[in-house]
Amino acid sequence: MAKKSGPPKSAKASSKRQSANAPGQLYGFSVQITRSVAHLLRAKDGESVSVEHLDDVATQSTDATLVEQDKSGLAHNPVADRSIELWKTLRNWVRAIRSGALKTNTTKFVLYVAQDHHGGVIDSIHGVTTRADADAVVQSLRKRFWGTAPKFTKRATLPTELAEHMNDVLSATDDVLAHLFTNLTLENGTGSPNDDLNGLIAAKAISEEKREQVLTHLLGWAKRTIDKLIEKKQPAVIPWEDFHKQLVGAAKKFDRSDAVLTSTPATLDQADIEKELRARTYVRQLQAVQCDDNTVVRAVNDFLRSAVDRTRWSEQGDVLEGSFGEFEEQLERAWDGQRKRLNIEQKNAVEEDRGQLLYVSCSALQVRLQGMDVPSHFVPGSFHTLADSLRVGWHPRYREVLAPPPSGTGPDKKKASTQGTPRKRPGSTSPPVAAADVVDDGGGT
Repeated sequence: MAKKSGPPKSAKASSKRQSANAPGQLYGFSVQITRSVAHLLRAKDGESVSVEHLDDVATQSTDATLVEQDKSGLAHNPVADRSIELWKTLRNWVRAIRSGALKTNTTKFVLYVAQDHHGGVIDSIHGVTTRADADAVVQSLRKRFWGTAPKFTKRATLPTELAEHMNDVLSATDDVLAHLFTNLTLENGTGSPNDDLNGLIAAKAISEEKREQVLTHLLGWAKRTIDKLIEKKQPAVIPWEDFHKQLVGAAKKFDRSDAVLTSTPATLDQADIEKELRARTYVRQLQAVQCDDNTVVRAVNDFLRSAVDRTRWSEQGDVLEGSFGEFEEQLERAWDGQRKRLNIEQKNAVEEDRGQLLYVSCSALQVRLQGMDVPSHFVPGSFHTLADSLRVGWHPRYREVLAPPPSGTGPDKKKASTQGTPRKRPGSTSPPVAAADVVDDGGGT
């Protein structure tokens, strides 16, 4: 059998080049994510930060824009005087100004280099503060790279790829270049963009020992948010308000665990109560163990109030989204422990009594949410959320008791339809419930 020949040498070489470039490309995108968090930490209410939208990274409000080009600088100096990356960046900005995509009176430009790289050209541009400074730098650059006017003899000697970008920049009008150079800043990192965030997060009053945890959360959240927007083919734009909620939530979770979550004042009307009593599984769970009417109404009140709190705490950034899932897992484990204990201690009790004991025991538990105390109604209200989806139950055979009746006709169907209907204890009544009975007093824990 003939030996298979390998790929042509040129193909192997190309593969090696692509493989060698991959880490640098990945690092470049990672730097953009990190820089987006840096921009968000500097941003204020009403602003938004984008990635690969207006530029590599940008901060935008209704009346101002800051665009940024990011260079990793891992392998070489991207802002050297004859760097194609430098002149390509300047060319892109010149074209954006010419086309009107970037307004000349409201746009700032940042060239960010993760390493401490410099060059004569970019340093001279960075030092421009006035129109006179800008005109002087423009004339100096044209003379240096093109030669003396009007012949500009050096222009023809420029390398082809460099000339493509440099000539487009230096051919721009003095007004365009003056605007660009006056508003352009070189920002250098220390070589570790993530570490460079420490100073920004410190300004948010995060303790030194907790900064890394908060930053890890914010970086992960930013990447997930950007990924989701890209997957939906939407611009990767993050409003400051969304980021601020994450920052507040992370600070409370990792750095201020002794805080107390306060309840949201809410008024529940009779229609809300009646709707819950008619349609909800968690209500049937309580009826299956023959809880009295007052207990059921209080349960509805707890359920609705906890739902309002959960929405408010999430919207305000008081609690991170993932913390609610962790809280519910804690409740499930606590329910399972209480259930097993009662099955042993109360094994001779009737099922309905054991179910009521389990419900009372779970409702009295003190469980913290994201390390914070919660209002008295929140734990039982959250148990009702779990009971509504049958993740927990009060009757020892709650899944069987609450199962829908089997299909069919005849006596068997009638018998099945009544199975699980709670039997009313002697003396039980069903008085009408006044709306005032379920008005939130606005209290906390």
